[in-house]
Amino acid sequence: MLKVFVENKSNRLLYAIDLVLGQVGGIDYEVVDEAGSLGANDKVINYSGRKIEGAYQIHPYGLLHERDIRNNDIPFEYRSDDYLVSIFPTEFDDLGFDLFSASFFIASRYEEYRKFETDEHGRYLSKNSLQSKIGILKRPIINLWVKALKKRLGEFWHVTFPETRPFKIINTIDVDVAFAYKAKGAIRGAGGLGKELLSGDFSGAKKRFVTMSSKEKDPLDTYDYIKEKVDQKEVESIFFLLLGDYRKPYDTSNDFSSDAYKDLVQRLETFSRIGIHPSYASYLNEHKLSKEIDRLKALTNVDELIARKHFLKLSVPDSYRLMEKLGVTADYTMGYADQVGFRAGLCTPYKPYDILLDRELNITIHPFVYMDGTLREYLNLSVEEASIQVEFLKKEVQKVEGEFIGIWHNTSLTDQGDWKGWRSVYELGLTK
Repeated sequence: MLKVFVENKSNRLLYAIDLVLGQVGGIDYEVVDEAGSLGANDKVINYSGRKIEGAYQIHPYGLLHERDIRNNDIPFEYRSDDYLVSIFPTEFDDLGFDLFSASFFIASRYEEYRKFETDEHGRYLSKNSLQSKIGILKRPIINLWVKALKKRLGEFWHVTFPETRPFKIINTIDVDVAFAYKAKGAIRGAGGLGKELLSGDFSGAKKRFVTMSSKEKDPLDTYDYIKEKVDQKEVESIFFLLLGDYRKPYDTSNDFSSDAYKDLVQRLETFSRIGIHPSYASYLNEHKLSKEIDRLKALTNVDELIARKHFLKLSVPDSYRLMEKLGVTADYTMGYADQVGFRAGLCTPYKPYDILLDRELNITIHPFVYMDGTLREYLNLSVEEASIQVEFLKKEVQKVEGEFIGIWHNTSLTDQGDWKGWRSVYELGLTK
């Protein structure tokens, strides 16, 4: 067990130490603030301004003893070693930067408590982030820092810190629109058929009719293909279901009370976990989100409530406060719609910290690395270019034994139209 010596404890400080050493590093540690409790043979990280003989020194920058939100620029320096960059650089210590403050700043999404530019959906843009500005967004920087720290500490004390987890791939599918024709409800189904007939789209009308009569497979029913690949690659799988009220243009889910939708959920539960995909309209709306969670519970046998926000509409810390209140235990929304990479600097599960409430929240975040729509629509990549991106990101996660999570949709795996050929990218992301 390590001992971490500090002169003054604070909630921020204790969280940051646990994030680095406990949650990411998997190291047993104890925080002490009395120098007299340190023994001659103790392995000590000295996180203070005083000198302790034989201890590994990390000098505090000061961020973890504050209570407010700074608006000034964040100092950093590039490095030529495994740490890549120093954020909150320091002097007269063994590391050259305050790793605890740097990790807290990025993982807590400190900069998202400031005023920032948003996109049309009110989302934080990747270009606003410090990682993007200094060129480390595509590196799981906190995981890399912790891995390098464990190596340094091992050399310092001539010990070995074992890895605490294996590399893991998790297949995640957002089901925004479960079917093209089935499970639409009588009114919407008849309305769609009528529009096709009036516009002269007789082939579309025929396709709708034979699909609704169960004579043909629905075009968006890619679930057997997904199951085949999940079984073949032997990876964990999660489907997130959109169960909000029908509201154009963003919440256009299927009729989840229909037999076709209920049958689908039963199919998915045979090989995958099921989570809630909170609707666009339920953003920070307790009543709507609670209603959607109740719908999920009525449809499934879930014993753990997990979520990923529709359109990735995430507000830090408000979204996490609301999910914690409603019993969501894990969230998979941490990432960007407009860029691939590591929004929180992490590719391993961790607990979020609410800076305003000054406490850790009781929900686990599983960051994702890329989304299908980001690759094809936001970045306008070809299949070949997307494959290179996915392979690079996967190797980054493998280096630190993290979770490699991509976001796909049943609608992007049809191998038709704009998504022709994209199954190869999906399968690459599932290959260990």
